[in-house]
Amino acid sequence: MMALKVTSYILKNKTLIILICIIGISAVSYGMLKDNRIIFIIGLVFVIWGYVLIRKKIKASIRNNP
Repeated sequence: MMALKVTSYILKNKTLIILICIIGISAVSYGMLKDNRIIFIIGLVFVIWGYVLIRKKIKASIRNNP
């Protein structure tokens, strides 16, 4: 139940989605520059998470506006 509330809040708030993507891009860049695989993988997870949230938001807007 709590996870649904958090997910719906994140989907409604654009700044959190942008923040998730920026954290992911920064972590991927840092992991590549410093050869830190763990930070790189964590960054990839954040980037993929941001992508999925953006994709859900776009699908919902397409369904609501035919």
